[in-house]
Amino acid sequence: MAIIPESFHSASDDLPWADNWAGDPGIKLKLLMADIEGGRYTVRMLFAPGLEVAPHKHSGEIHAFTFAGEWAYIEYPDSPSNRAGSYLFEPPGSTHTLKVADNVEGYTDVLFVMYGAMLHLGPNGEILGVTDAESVLHEYPRLLREQGKSVPQMPIGGSMSYRAMP
Repeated sequence: MAIIPESFHSASDDLPWADNWAGDPGIKLKLLMADIEGGRYTVRMLFAPGLEVAPHKHSGEIHAFTFAGEWAYIEYPDSPSNRAGSYLFEPPGSTHTLKVADNVEGYTDVLFVMYGAMLHLGPNGEILGVTDAESVLHEYPRLLREQGKSVPQMPIGGSMSYRAMP
């Protein structure tokens, strides 16, 4: 029988940023936790001012906590912008285009807790790519290695044990 720790701690300020996330020089990402069996992952992301993320749809719920900057969804102009201190809940099936405010100084800093997959959409709604716990678990360390950064250990998997990333 596996012994499950009471909690996991991640000093996110000490984790390295993977630059050029998804091939976009305006996005940086830190992976805080990946649970492939549970279909969930937590990331902290930095977005450059004025950045527009490609349209996407979520198969599961999303929780977003904004630490700095400002962002909104283009499709929902009447919704309030997300600013430092904001919490946003997105239900499964939510489809949108994230847009960072043009007048923000520095990066917009957001923590996302994501369940399920993020489906990247083309101009006609076709699926161009999929991001989920497993893909982030493989892409994050790959980018870190390419960028000459150390790959940290982190909580991974349904048993949530600490181990080295692949």
